[in-house]
Amino acid sequence: MSRDAQGVAYHSVQTMGRRISVYIDDDVLDALNAHTQASPLSRSELVGVAVRRFLRDERRRARTPNPTTQLAKRIAQGDVPSRKLDGRTRVRVGAPWDN
Repeated sequence: MSRDAQGVAYHSVQTMGRRISVYIDDDVLDALNAHTQASPLSRSELVGVAVRRFLRDERRRARTPNPTTQLAKRIAQGDVPSRKLDGRTRVRVGAPWDN
């Protein structure tokens, strides 16, 4: 990051990302433009921040086990008994831990 004559930080050409094209709904673009007017960040910087936050949250959510995963682990450990199958009854289709 470099600074201009007024001391304002800006990204030099070496640190800039690539230009991409994306489709954004009109209402989202209008909200982005309105926010850009009141923000010191450019639209590209705001979109970059939003995408980074989204990806961070998605990674956190992927690491957080959901209830069905926790139940499957408890069944595998033997903490929760699974239903016995005798072969005469029709097996219900579902997740492996729903037995």
